[in-house]
Amino acid sequence: MSEPLRPRIHDRIRNVLLIAGGSAIAAILVTMWATEGLSPSTRLPLVVLLVCLVAAVSASVLRRQVAALVERPLAQCVDAAEAIAGGDSNRLVPPGDTIEFDQLASSINRMTEQLLAATQSRMRVEKLATMGRIAAGISHEIGNPVSAIANYAHLLRMRAESVPGTTEPLDALEREITRIDRIMRGLLDYARPRRLTPKPIIVDHVIDDVLRLLGDQGITRRFRIDSELEAPDGVVYAERHDLEQVFVNLILNAVDAMDREGDIVIRTRINDASAFTEAAEKRRTDPQAQRWSHRPSKRALAWLARTDAPSHFLQVVLADSGTGVAPEDEERIFEPFFSTKQPGKGTGLGLAIVASTIENLGGTIWVQRAREGGAAFVILLPLHPGGMRAIGHELAGSTA
Repeated sequence: MSEPLRPRIHDRIRNVLLIAGGSAIAAILVTMWATEGLSPSTRLPLVVLLVCLVAAVSASVLRRQVAALVERPLAQCVDAAEAIAGGDSNRLVPPGDTIEFDQLASSINRMTEQLLAATQSRMRVEKLATMGRIAAGISHEIGNPVSAIANYAHLLRMRAESVPGTTEPLDALEREITRIDRIMRGLLDYARPRRLTPKPIIVDHVIDDVLRLLGDQGITRRFRIDSELEAPDGVVYAERHDLEQVFVNLILNAVDAMDREGDIVIRTRINDASAFTEAAEKRRTDPQAQRWSHRPSKRALAWLARTDAPSHFLQVVLADSGTGVAPEDEERIFEPFFSTKQPGKGTGLGLAIVASTIENLGGTIWVQRAREGGAAFVILLPLHPGGMRAIGHELAGSTA
């Protein structure tokens, strides 16, 4: 059901004035007709009194309309703005009864959402930077003792080969040492700066290669892969290894979220920022303009609201039919050491590295409920200005 059209303020006031003016003229004409037989000295005061009464009633009606159409919604906007300035980021302005105030309410609410998303993003970046520095220090401090323990465990195994009952605890010890080493390596990959040599990369080619690699290893053979790569010109400026790591981590998470079988859907396309934002403001009952458009998160809207936001960008959606992500965990899932997997099955660093990589590329990522029933990770990446020409120049330079 479509939303009723709201009138404009001047249309409502004009209608009130027309009704009041017409009523005044009709009342005066009726009075003049009814008092036609009276003397002028009696008739004139009656007409003047009627005109004053009509003017007073019209002014009262007009005052009520101005209060309802202007003063009351303006006071609501002021109260909401004061509450937002005071830190109440959940305060929203109710929809207005006229076009002007409805647009103002929508703008204030959208601004509040974007401010909240920008604040959360800044806090998250600061927290991740602090975590990165701490993680780097911890990994270096723990690395040497762990290496020493591993060497002693290996030595102990050599000396206790003939001792019954030692194999199982030594296996467990080495397994846990390997797990600690894996966590430390993940911390270093997440925290330490690397010397980057980015190049123009076609993302569709990277996804094809990753799917082929995981398929050859047998990791995705039990799952139905629906790959709709519709961005042959989707060129970004990045390290190929970094992009491969992003998609490997996301696909492995999708595999872990499903029990032996399921669906993995990967779609890419080049999207337009204005159409993307308009889709975000559609109601859920409105028809969507795009076949597989996912509703943007507050993080995406804040990314698009930046002064350097691109007008076109690459959008990648990776969805699965697994267990999904709880709404309260949709932000925390990108934090280091936060994991929804069973203890011992994950370090909680994979998605933190994915988010850090995407943000270093100037993009953004979020997770939401997928139509397939599981989780849908949506990535937005700025396109390389040179596009396919940059790829051609890169190939020409490598063969020269």
